[in-house]
Amino acid sequence: MTVSRSSGAICLLALVLAPWLTTERSRAQTRPGPYAVTDLGPVGTVTAHANDINDAGQAVGSFSATGITGPRAFVWQDGRLTVLSNLHSGAAGISPNGRVVGTARIPPSTFFEGVIFENGDVTTLGFQGTAGAAINDHRQVVGTINHSMPFLWDSGVLTELGTFGGPCGSAADINNLGQVVGLACTSTGTELGPSAHAFLWQGGVMTGIEPFPGHVDSGATAINSLGQVAGWSSITDPEIYDVQATSFIYDNGEKRALPIASTEHYAYDINDLGHVVGTMRAGGFFGKFSGYIFKDGVGTNLNTVLLPGSGLHILYANAINNAGEIVGIAYDSRMGTHAVLLTPVAADTPIVNVGNASATEGHTGTSPATVTVSLTQASSQPVSVSFSTANGTASASDYQATSGTVTFNPGETSRTLTVLINGDRAGEANETFSVNLSSATGGATLGDATGAVTIVDDEARVTIGDVTKNEGNTNTTPFAFAVTLSAATDIPVTMNFTTADYQATAADDYIAQTGSLTFKPGETTKTITIAVRGDRKVEFGEMFFVNLSNVSGGFSSDWSGVGLIRNDDK
Repeated sequence: MTVSRSSGAICLLALVLAPWLTTERSRAQTRPGPYAVTDLGPVGTVTAHANDINDAGQAVGSFSATGITGPRAFVWQDGRLTVLSNLHSGAAGISPNGRVVGTARIPPSTFFEGVIFENGDVTTLGFQGTAGAAINDHRQVVGTINHSMPFLWDSGVLTELGTFGGPCGSAADINNLGQVVGLACTSTGTELGPSAHAFLWQGGVMTGIEPFPGHVDSGATAINSLGQVAGWSSITDPEIYDVQATSFIYDNGEKRALPIASTEHYAYDINDLGHVVGTMRAGGFFGKFSGYIFKDGVGTNLNTVLLPGSGLHILYANAINNAGEIVGIAYDSRMGTHAVLLTPVAADTPIVNVGNASATEGHTGTSPATVTVSLTQASSQPVSVSFSTANGTASASDYQATSGTVTFNPGETSRTLTVLINGDRAGEANETFSVNLSSATGGATLGDATGAVTIVDDEARVTIGDVTKNEGNTNTTPFAFAVTLSAATDIPVTMNFTTADYQATAADDYIAQTGSLTFKPGETTKTITIAVRGDRKVEFGEMFFVNLSNVSGGFSSDWSGVGLIRNDDK
């Protein structure tokens, strides 16, 4: 079933492609790139997405990081990431003049709604259930309401754009001419659900962009300032869910398939030069997808034209500006998600990178953290780059914030800068801050522009062991929990402890205790002994805890010892 239907679709697409390929091959074809890869996420990022970029090089998206609750919307420009709101939020699009649209959860509501980020403020669209997708210079916003209806918001008025008779739709982009693109469901469909068709909306009129022959669905994802539309057309086999999808450009009523070397590819954005970016199914990585660029009649897997050293795989190319800068989403070798910027550079362009560093905190005074800034190749002229520190889990009391300029003389490829770490006697987890690069000069461009500096706490680490023993039949059995320090210290280390029930209870199974421990200078081991009651009951094994708290002079990440009382009755 799949073979016959897909084969027919491929043959029909070949007819669609043939005349356009002949035209495109007559143009000069140059391999795109190479591209320098910049990771946009701050230090401590757990996951990050980059969704859009304008011609000023302002990239927007969202990230989640250690120490914060929920995602945060951001804008990145020239090495500096700015959090747009401390609300749970995400940025989806940015206009040419720098207005940002997205979603946010505004207390006391527990629901996300469409918002505009501008001048440090967050302005709600005023309609719950909206999700902003794109914004133009006239502050017109498009998106989806209630996950089912495309809308246009203009000066506080929300207009539902409608569908082609079906129950769903979404608006994806708007240009400064007020032209809107997206997809809308039809009144017909397949056993998988209603069919969707791409649309171009202008002045109250919705024009359908139908799928290619042999396909069932289509969607429009972007429109440039000239009115050229990027999108995709697809068919899904209902038996094995195999998808065949083709990217297209729609221009002046003509839809043209892009010759991407894949059976499944989706166009996500188009710039004013007609260059398209998106994602294509390709082998060799998680999800088997890779970002692509279509330029001068040729589709190229972006992972084949990256400068070496990033360690990232470009999964989705989400947006491209007129300078050819691309933003999207990449995976590292552990499947961590990164927001990335791809900058086209000449093959001999020096790339400026900053490395990670660590320094032991110390007990008093300051300790130096040495950070290395490097060029991928020497330059014949001076190269300079600005740097500044930024808090992560470490704050201003932990290190001495600094900023300045690093200059490479001709022929140099490595320089260092120093950040001073403040010593203390507080036991705490290791903390991080970042050194961020910006404003590269001398013909260089930024690569890895964020270096993570780890402050290694050197106070003694406190651990408590677990105990497993038979309960006995009468009297009590001692459960001895060993509490240890990782190293002897020159000051006392104190802590409190208390028992806590789990399956075992103090009323029946053990004698509850609360107390304190003090390690004198030089001592590294102490014992907490808990008396467990013996009995003749036949029962399952039971557990209780000995919990540490209020550690002073050291640090503990292992707060609980587990006592497992084994039943020895039959």
